[in-house]
Amino acid sequence: MVKYLSKIRLLTFLSVILLLTAKCKKDAPIQEMDVVCEVQDPIWNLKWLNAEFKQFIGGPEVNGIVLYEYNGDQVIEVQNSLFSSTNMHQHLCNGVKLDLQSPQAISDYYAKRKEVKILYGTKLWQ
Repeated sequence: MVKYLSKIRLLTFLSVILLLTAKCKKDAPIQEMDVVCEVQDPIWNLKWLNAEFKQFIGGPEVNGIVLYEYNGDQVIEVQNSLFSSTNMHQHLCNGVKLDLQSPQAISDYYAKRKEVKILYGTKLWQ
């Protein structure tokens, strides 16, 4: 009886290994790092964005970094859970903030921007 159970365990183990290796595709593409603003991994390689990222409290569930295209430019929106406004945290690649203080400017931004990708965390703002 013990030999029989050992054989069943061995067969079960080998079956699991076979299934796992069969499901893994060896020719699956390797994901490339994000290239944003002409740099790879912008959260670490854009100094201004890294400084913003380091201010996050609470992790990816309550903070986000979203890449948009707006008027032909890449715009990085930093969405920190502690921010009290949503129209002061949109940056061009060089870190310069967009001037979205007027109601017309923020309306235009919301209407014309196109979401490209969430670079980090959760998109908090619509």
